[in-house]
Amino acid sequence: MKDILSGSAESAHTVTTFQEARLQHSDNLRQNVVHAAAALLQEHGPEAVTVRRVAERMECSTKIIYNLFGKKEGLAKHLYLEGCSLMAQRFEAVPRQASFEQYFRDLAYAYWDFGISQTSFYQLMFGGSFSEFKPDGETLQGTATALKQVSALVEGAIEQGKIQVQDPLLAVRMIWAPLHGVIHLYLGGHIENEEAAKTLYDHTLSMVVDSLVSTSANG
Repeated sequence: MKDILSGSAESAHTVTTFQEARLQHSDNLRQNVVHAAAALLQEHGPEAVTVRRVAERMECSTKIIYNLFGKKEGLAKHLYLEGCSLMAQRFEAVPRQASFEQYFRDLAYAYWDFGISQTSFYQLMFGGSFSEFKPDGETLQGTATALKQVSALVEGAIEQGKIQVQDPLLAVRMIWAPLHGVIHLYLGGHIENEEAAKTLYDHTLSMVVDSLVSTSANG
């Protein structure tokens, strides 16, 4: 009976191998480094995100950062994916609407809010603020995942005949490009203040919506 009970007790414990524990430690450490780099990015902008400054924030050697991420590009990639996660959260928080137009507008304003409130992340992801970093397949997939609410809305609208463009990716890019252009112009200092930028964004959004709806009506 004793052997049976002790065997039962032993089976209740989950055993983590040394290799698994080491991987978990590396993943946790990598995430903490990304958070430290994100804090520097938000507080001081992209120029502040160097391996040395991140190491100082973490109170560790630069060697640890290089071992985890390789060059600075590796750290920038993880920051890009962190930005994708933050943007996805903004979209996911938007309540679904029965009206295509209203849901589309709400998602567009969530994108505006992300660009204005998370400026450093936005510029890293879409403004080329890390000149040495170029998005690869994984980071581009992260963007696609973050935009999945927009993509799903567009795909549904195409199926229902509300949008005549049959290529969902092309339709998303046709919507995304003008909205991104306004934010990018504002962040680049080409629009005098946020109020003017927001007014232009509203007009641009209305033109995009009117174009989509009229295209469908004319089809």
